[in-house]
Amino acid sequence: MSDSPTSPSEHTGLKRDTIGWFGIFLMVITTNGPLTSMGGGVPASISLGNGIGLPGSYVIVCVAYLLFAVGFCAMSPHVKNGGAFYAYITKGLGTIPGVGGACIAVLSYVAVLLACYAMLGHFLSVACALFGLAVPWWICAIVAAVAAHLLCVRGIEFSGRLLLILMLSEVGVILLADLLELLRVRPAAQALSFLPFSPSMVFTQGFGPSLIFVVASFMGFETAAIYSQEAREAHRSVPRAMYFSIVFIGVLYAGSIWLMLNHFGIAEAVGVASRDPGGMWLSMFSVLAGHTAAKIGSVLVMTSLFAAVLSFTNVVARYWHALAVRGLVWRVLSRTHPQRQSPHIASAATMGISVVLILLCAKAGLDPMLQVLPWASVPSAVGVLSCQVLAAVAVVVFFRRNRTGVSLWRSLFAPAISAAVLLFFLWEMIIHVELLSGLSAALSYSLALSVLLAGFLASCYATDLRRRSPTRYAQLSDLVRLP
Repeated sequence: MSDSPTSPSEHTGLKRDTIGWFGIFLMVITTNGPLTSMGGGVPASISLGNGIGLPGSYVIVCVAYLLFAVGFCAMSPHVKNGGAFYAYITKGLGTIPGVGGACIAVLSYVAVLLACYAMLGHFLSVACALFGLAVPWWICAIVAAVAAHLLCVRGIEFSGRLLLILMLSEVGVILLADLLELLRVRPAAQALSFLPFSPSMVFTQGFGPSLIFVVASFMGFETAAIYSQEAREAHRSVPRAMYFSIVFIGVLYAGSIWLMLNHFGIAEAVGVASRDPGGMWLSMFSVLAGHTAAKIGSVLVMTSLFAAVLSFTNVVARYWHALAVRGLVWRVLSRTHPQRQSPHIASAATMGISVVLILLCAKAGLDPMLQVLPWASVPSAVGVLSCQVLAAVAVVVFFRRNRTGVSLWRSLFAPAISAAVLLFFLWEMIIHVELLSGLSAALSYSLALSVLLAGFLASCYATDLRRRSPTRYAQLSDLVRLP
């Protein structure tokens, strides 16, 4: 830990006016890995969740997050840094909850990175095997971690251009499959069915379990606030990117899943998802576009994963940077590249943590898909959703204490409703966490609560710091004072 804020003589500032709303939108969307989800997560959601009612679950969660964004964006003009959850929670609820939220957020995103590296390492290892090369998954994952770090150091502009290419490719393939399915000639008896949006199909016993996967699909939209220091006209670009990303994710998944269910038949789709979750979407794409196109789709799954890795590397690095500026973590992490003004030290630390975790998993002999992926997904999903609940509550408290002329809808009703709904989502996620982890109840709950425990301990640290060093404690909230 640092004992003082950074010196003005050090390079700690991120490059200003670097990225517009569309660039932020790209960074957000690529954290979700749409093609990866359609190829693996969605079929699992169908078989373990509410079956053909899954598209309706996406609509409901999309509306809930739009309500969350109303309050979050209303408060954004009063938050002048890239600390995201830390800044919002601190400004609304105080420094102690803010430090706890910061710990939960960083650990959650690190867990997301580990899950992505496990998947990417597995697919790259399989691809190498096709060429007769026996490369362990963990070596592939480490190579990807180094590449993500180097690209992060190049700066947000370069990452944005690369992510544009990768996102257009993966989303383009999904939309191509959707278009081909819409244009497919079908008998009158097999007309497109809107049953997946029927309340009777959505609100089944599997609705709660479906939220585990659906909420995870939206994970990352709140990271738009991370780029506020580097954004052009941040007061406009950050809210616009957030709203667009939520709507885009909701419409893309709800529409694409609805068409996939119709492709296999409403009555048979759940059975297909149960028998072949990893090949369901690719099987449909192969029928619609041909075997060559399906092979290209398989390659794009890997580029989709790398895009998610690069996006989350940028997110975590900027979190470290924001927290280091006022001494919450080691001051050296606040330094930026002299020429590129990117958080190169924080990015290197992110890479180092990822490599250590990957090596520990390899040493323990864990399977990347059956163990590392689900186990890392539990604390990440629970942690991010917990921070979202805290942020929604923080918005309400902030506007109750500071009368800024913002309407009651934006300052009270929308964030309060979203807080209640997201708290329900969190409860459903925790009570059904065994579906995600595949472990016993005791181990599953331990995984889910571990990130919350870490946040509690971080809050205890802040409480102790207030007693031992009031000056340093004041520096923690100095970053988020009212302008």
